[in-house]
Amino acid sequence: MSKFNTIYCEGKKGSPDYDILNKVVGTIGATRIKPIGSKHGANAIIEYQEKGAKKSDFYCFFRDRDFDFPVPQNEELCFDDKKTYRSCRTTIENYLFDTSLFFRFLETEKLNSKYEIRTENKVREVFIETAKSIRFYQAVRHTLGELRFPNNFETTWIKEGSGHLPPNLELAYCQSEGWKLICDVVSKTGKEWTEDNFQSILKKYLELFNDIFFKELKFLIYFQGKDFAKALTNKLQNFPLKNYYKFSIKHFDYRKFKDLVELRSIIENTGT
Repeated sequence: MSKFNTIYCEGKKGSPDYDILNKVVGTIGATRIKPIGSKHGANAIIEYQEKGAKKSDFYCFFRDRDFDFPVPQNEELCFDDKKTYRSCRTTIENYLFDTSLFFRFLETEKLNSKYEIRTENKVREVFIETAKSIRFYQAVRHTLGELRFPNNFETTWIKEGSGHLPPNLELAYCQSEGWKLICDVVSKTGKEWTEDNFQSILKKYLELFNDIFFKELKFLIYFQGKDFAKALTNKLQNFPLKNYYKFSIKHFDYRKFKDLVELRSIIENTGT
């Protein structure tokens, strides 16, 4: 008798998390994908689900890395334990931004002239310009992610969260607002952080986000996907982002990403 597998994920049915995992799982038999909404409280939710009538022979939780963990040096699947796996890219949306697919979408929707993007190389230029516009905000978010301990402060001061950008993307502003978050926690918890620590880590990311970083499109790994998408739609006015996501998911090839290939292998070899 074949085993019954469950892959838990963030989001809901029809979200990028669900749809991309559906591409990864593909034809693996007796495997369901079950969204649980948020990563917060995931272990308790999954434990409750697994006590149900149909217990999985194999299950795991696949989640965004976000700013909760450092970016791995190699493109690989990361894990906390044997049942929680993290994406190499910061969010699931990061996997949907591909220069070739983006150009194909523009051609399909006859949008090349509207946005004056007539080659895939021009797509690269637009992606790089977009990423550079939020480089300081992303550097501060990474700095906050590295400094915090679980749940003591966010990596953004924007109340609406990821996918909403600050009114000012200059370094001085982002740096000041990021430090305010830390100062507020210090006053409440007595946790010892110094501005020197903050500045030192921030400097590391500012140096990392250099011209080579952008040329190699590494921001598609490091930058928050929703933030990048928002900056892109600010640059390309009235860009049909939802339609692009649908197109990208329809033509999505998980084999381009080593961490997703590794996840499929684990499901195939452990769960069947």
